[in-house]
Amino acid sequence: MKPSPLVRQCLAVTIFHSKNTAPLAPAAAAQLHALLLTSGHLLRYHGLHPLFMVYCACGRPSSAHNLLAQMPQPPPVSFSNSLLRSYTGLGCHREALAVYSAMRAFDHLTFPFVAKACAGLRLGRHGRAVHCRALAAGFGGDTYVQNALISMYMSCGDVGAAEAVFGAMRNRTVVSWNAVIAGCVKNGYAERALEVFGEMAADGVGIDRATVVSVLPACAQAKDLNTGRAVHRLVEDKGLGDYVAVKNALIDMYGKCRSLEDARRVFDHCKHDKDVVSWTAMIGAYVLNDRAFEAISLGCQMLMSGAAWPNGVTMVYLLSACASMPSGKHAKCTHALCIRLGLKSDIAVETALIDAYARCGKMKLMRLTLERGSWRAETWNAALSGYTVSGREKKAIELFKRMIAESVRPDSATMASILPAYAESADLKEGKNIHCFLLTLGFLRSTEIATGLIDVYSKAGDLDAAWALFQWLPEKDVVAWTTIIAGYGIHGHARTAILLYDRMVESGGKPNTVTIATLLYACSHAGMIDEGIKVFKDMRNVHGLMPNGEHYSCLVDMLGRAGRIEEAHRLIQDMPFEPSTSLWGALLGACVLHKNVEFGEVAAKRLFQLDPENTGSYVLLGNIYAAADRWRDVQDVRRMMVERGLLKEPGSSLVEARSVQCRTAMP
Repeated sequence: MKPSPLVRQCLAVTIFHSKNTAPLAPAAAAQLHALLLTSGHLLRYHGLHPLFMVYCACGRPSSAHNLLAQMPQPPPVSFSNSLLRSYTGLGCHREALAVYSAMRAFDHLTFPFVAKACAGLRLGRHGRAVHCRALAAGFGGDTYVQNALISMYMSCGDVGAAEAVFGAMRNRTVVSWNAVIAGCVKNGYAERALEVFGEMAADGVGIDRATVVSVLPACAQAKDLNTGRAVHRLVEDKGLGDYVAVKNALIDMYGKCRSLEDARRVFDHCKHDKDVVSWTAMIGAYVLNDRAFEAISLGCQMLMSGAAWPNGVTMVYLLSACASMPSGKHAKCTHALCIRLGLKSDIAVETALIDAYARCGKMKLMRLTLERGSWRAETWNAALSGYTVSGREKKAIELFKRMIAESVRPDSATMASILPAYAESADLKEGKNIHCFLLTLGFLRSTEIATGLIDVYSKAGDLDAAWALFQWLPEKDVVAWTTIIAGYGIHGHARTAILLYDRMVESGGKPNTVTIATLLYACSHAGMIDEGIKVFKDMRNVHGLMPNGEHYSCLVDMLGRAGRIEEAHRLIQDMPFEPSTSLWGALLGACVLHKNVEFGEVAAKRLFQLDPENTGSYVLLGNIYAAADRWRDVQDVRRMMVERGLLKEPGSSLVEARSVQCRTAMP
């Protein structure tokens, strides 16, 4: 039976669209399928094959897969490859692997699609099996297959295997180099990415846009401004500077390397081709460099220009800028803009909004945003962190318990947010409760969370439990060592803290600035002056660490407590940077302790200049005068406070019984 004119026309349309780059609409493909099926001509006149290709092209791989099973003869490899390409293009990686597992023949195009599916599912073990089959099938040396394998291994976090494939390549293309550079950056090996880029340049391989967009984030991650500028010069020499993606990567790199002038120069050069990424990168550069006002101002310019509308990332950066402005007005305005743009349900925006309100001290607005939000774990985590950072540990613990009661499952970020609150509360009973909770849910396998629990026990005074947890850690990083050292230090066991520090160094651990500050604090309060001075000297001479204001403040406090006030004053004068209020405060406290009027006056006068609203400085100076029976000077200090409108804040005592806190003011 000959097909009717309508059927012939349908066949012609199907064949045409199976070979044409413009795909047919899925609904139209389904109508053609229905007509060919009802007319009985689907299996005749080669209608099945072109219809299969039409379904693959229009994004209906499941329908194409059904047709594949109806073919009277085993389909050629190209059909399976088309189905693999359609599935992986839509992100249906499990379905792609199911097709691959049923295949019995392969070619050089099969394995790149399957490797992409393994990468999408982060199935490194399956990826290695695909690699073995590619080698067995004789395609292990194919450049296209090798490039796909490099990308797959990098996506699965196996940088070593990716570099092994790259090292075995005979014909490396620019795509091969780009895959290694991008993969190293993605896995946090920025220095290695820059090394590979240097090898690429030494081999005379020409770079393209993808190379630039891959290597600039490595410069940003490594904070290597010199290499970033060299890449920028190379971009100009190769004529790649007109591409928007390259300009955006340059703005991002300069911003993260703290070169705002260069970032702004590139941004301003994009006169007519700024997209939302350009604006977002420049706003982010301002935020990362603590220029909140400029970030918000640029956000306003973006809206007024109408060239691009903010997306979720833009709003996260703007909310981060608002967080540094304590009034909260900018945060409210940005919140309103999020609602207007339909971004308030974006999880990153919602989390940033809660964080912004918390940092502005607007706790009611933070709580209201949480209550009216999505109640996902990320938003609860942000609220917990907000309460903890603002010093409301009890509120944080209450909110955490409510989170559990609402059946919101906590994650590792939740525990990282709430453990500091338990630590600051210094409540041993609550500490044991959270310990049991962590054991029940298996969180203690994480070194970070176990370290947080060590901090909880240390600050609650149970050093035996803290030490037992520390010994149980399979890998002890610098944070774990610092936490246990701090635990012994704050409870007066300075010699134990120094012994632990020595053991840390002997085991190959490298202390950081926090470790040194912790040791100096312990030595100061235990009166171990010589040991503390040695630690301070070793900081620079042995470990190559530069002391900051906190270290100098600890050393001044240490010398002051020992009565070596003149030496402490000389240390402040010889500092490589301007002394802060904490340094002069430490000296003033030492002068009160030892009734030293001369240096007490020097420290107090500097504090009056740096922080004239702080009543504590006036009170301490008055105490020094009173101890020396200089009552007229005491009256002068009190008169100065009255003239400046300052009132001494009353002290208070805090007693907690049966989870109820009672605070009593002291005259």
